[in-house]
Amino acid sequence: MARKQLALAVLAAASAATLALTGCTTGGGGSASGDKTDTIRTVTVADPNTFDPADFSGVSAYQTGALLYGTLVYQDQNNTLAPGIASEFKVDDPKHQEYTIRDGLKCGDGTEITPTVVKNSLEYFVKNSQQKELVFGPSAPTITADDASKKVTVDLDTGWAGTGRGLTMNETGIICPAGLEDPKGMAQGTVEGAFSGPYTIAENKPGASISFTLREDGYAFPEYKEKPDGEPAKKINFAINSDQNAIANGLLTGTYDVSNVSGDAMDRFKGKDEFGSEKYMYTSLYLMFNERKGNMMVDQSLRKAIAQAMNRTTFNQTAGGGQGKVLDSFATEDVECFAGGTDAIIKQDEAAAKKVLAGKTIRMIGTLGIGPNGAGNSYVAQALEAAGAKVKLRNLDNTTWATETGKDTWDLTVMSSLNPSRTMAGGLNYFAGLPKDQGGRNLSGAEHKELVDLNLKAMAETDKDARCGIYKQVQEVANREAYVVPMAANMSQVTTRAGFAAPLVNGSAPTIAMYIKN
Repeated sequence: MARKQLALAVLAAASAATLALTGCTTGGGGSASGDKTDTIRTVTVADPNTFDPADFSGVSAYQTGALLYGTLVYQDQNNTLAPGIASEFKVDDPKHQEYTIRDGLKCGDGTEITPTVVKNSLEYFVKNSQQKELVFGPSAPTITADDASKKVTVDLDTGWAGTGRGLTMNETGIICPAGLEDPKGMAQGTVEGAFSGPYTIAENKPGASISFTLREDGYAFPEYKEKPDGEPAKKINFAINSDQNAIANGLLTGTYDVSNVSGDAMDRFKGKDEFGSEKYMYTSLYLMFNERKGNMMVDQSLRKAIAQAMNRTTFNQTAGGGQGKVLDSFATEDVECFAGGTDAIIKQDEAAAKKVLAGKTIRMIGTLGIGPNGAGNSYVAQALEAAGAKVKLRNLDNTTWATETGKDTWDLTVMSSLNPSRTMAGGLNYFAGLPKDQGGRNLSGAEHKELVDLNLKAMAETDKDARCGIYKQVQEVANREAYVVPMAANMSQVTTRAGFAAPLVNGSAPTIAMYIKN
């Protein structure tokens, strides 16, 4: 399942703390009466950038989009797939996949969801989304619909074993005809007929809140192997806020029912058995270099020296309060084919780093999300200056940082890699393949052809063990050549009040899996 993490935040409140123990509220306002609720109150960090799945960017769009648009399949535990809009599927052949569309599905305006509707939506995705290659690989897919047999087929010239997993991503959410006819209105969330998922937008107040209502019929939730012991909410209310202490305050006072917390705020729930809490690896953090032609970072010896200057344990403490985990790969441990403990990782060697870095001027940019006020970026800069380099660090808001990484105005950054497909290919695309300024997603500016070739070889492999053997080589090459320098996993904790659940599914906490317990 395209897992869009519940990176939620909540507003501080002064409600009675006893509510946190009952798990019971009325409609959405909260009550100590013990009445059972039909509403989940939660938070997202910002307004969604759009309601057009092809253009989803950022956690808020993923969280809300998961409720509005159904996907053919969803991720289930242990890297398996669960039925969604497709009741059955065959995805073993990297060049050919088949999906049987479920009976009885309808769009928000009552239009039947047929194979042709699915085909048209997927073709819109291929034409408009930068994620196309992550889902279908380098070749253009041939998508065929047979309404009589209820089947959609995908054929590829170049085999891509990750297509099934790619189709769990929210960017591939099925857009109904009304949305394709009015893409501008769809992007604004005003075309109810565009939605194929369980929910529609009830009210959207930009900068303040957004609420969703469960449709009466015509939708499908993921068919997880482990069935939830509860019911989906009839209403889901998101407040918009991004303060981590407010997250904890809101949960503890009973103002909100489900949220993620991160950093030191996670510790506030230790020993509080009335809350459910599960930690998971939210993103992987690694150093990434601008290797555009003419840039100093094309020199592998310089990239290696920067790696040698790093104490990754100290970085983990600085960026995440020690809550995270030091990584030996650009991918987190829950990604299929993760290979930890590789000897190719470059070890700290301050003396060797000084011989190369002394006198060098390094332009560094970073997002403020890497630790409190960008503390992780500051540690990296300090470590390089201790090795004799001069560092010009700019800590930027996430939107500005994302814009800057597409330019040739920087040498080094700390990447926070969100990998919703939970695939090696999904992690690679930030620093291998077609560069961003040529229409791809690769921020490094260098193709890294050996990684691209290994990735294509792996994706054409039908045997999982053989595929993982190839991806072990990919991780070793990336580490040895210092195309990236793995640092740590950024941890988060999905936290629920009594009476609510937001289970981890294949390493993340999807909004579509939230429910009210029986």
